[in-house]
Amino acid sequence: MDKRLSTTELKKEIKSFLNENKLASLATCGNSIPRCSPVQYFTGENMDIYVISSGGDKFNNIQDNPNVCLLVNTDYVDYKKIKGVQVFGQAHTSLKHPHYIDEAKKYASYEQMLTIEKDWINIIKIVPDEIVYLDALNGDRTKQILKNDQVIEMQDRVLSIH
Repeated sequence: MDKRLSTTELKKEIKSFLNENKLASLATCGNSIPRCSPVQYFTGENMDIYVISSGGDKFNNIQDNPNVCLLVNTDYVDYKKIKGVQVFGQAHTSLKHPHYIDEAKKYASYEQMLTIEKDWINIIKIVPDEIVYLDALNGDRTKQILKNDQVIEMQDRVLSIH
């Protein structure tokens, strides 16, 4: 990344990248055992993330520990040639909050809506606490972190806030 982004610019870059993609890896942890699951997602208001899922151990893990990490990235060439977003936040499911299904429908595409309409589909809603953005496609490994409406920049081992 050649320049520092303002909070507004960083939000726009993150939202754009998330909207360009629909596949991610969702990391959860339950009973001190980490789990990473491939998922489909879409974004809602305030960068909330909605994951469409039929179920699985990730739901049990979220019940035990709502802290999750969602990773969306380009194909991995090497550590110098990748673009991605890590969303750290709190997750909750439609198993405990059935209204998340109707909430998700407000933001779903037609294709996603068809999936959500099935009786066996559930929703995981992730409310971000911190979002890490990295655009190293040109070799610059500067990470910009959106947290508490501030941009924190990390260059390798140097940390600066603006």
